[in-house]
Amino acid sequence: MKRIFVSLSFMLAIGLNTVLAGDNPNVNGKIEESFRKEFAGAQFVKWDEVENYQRATFIFHNHPVIAFFDEGGELLGSARNVLYDQLPLTVIKSFDKRFAGAEFLEMYEISNVEGISYGITFETENKRYHVKVNTDGNFLSAIKIK
Repeated sequence: MKRIFVSLSFMLAIGLNTVLAGDNPNVNGKIEESFRKEFAGAQFVKWDEVENYQRATFIFHNHPVIAFFDEGGELLGSARNVLYDQLPLTVIKSFDKRFAGAEFLEMYEISNVEGISYGITFETENKRYHVKVNTDGNFLSAIKIK
């Protein structure tokens, strides 16, 4: 019974989110057109403003995605969650050499004008790190998280 209630609540929340996430008065036509062109078939779209940009949070091909647009409708960048086995082989090999045995907490692919890179948060030896790696497996940054 508890499972049914939780499932129904979840479905209701998704349904309301879909209804409420329709046309956003803060999103201009250029942005909406660009979004539909770049992410045709996106579901559960939610818009909000971050600084001077419009951010769309949505599901695209069963992956949570975040995309940023400027007021002219230009896609500035996007990020999506990925699994370890979805990373390029060069990234996996480089990561395994440097951080063998790490426990992964979060991974996402970033796509913007600089190209594609990967943000990975992991824990090893009771220390938590966030690294940014390019598609060649080169580490662009590494930050120790407290």
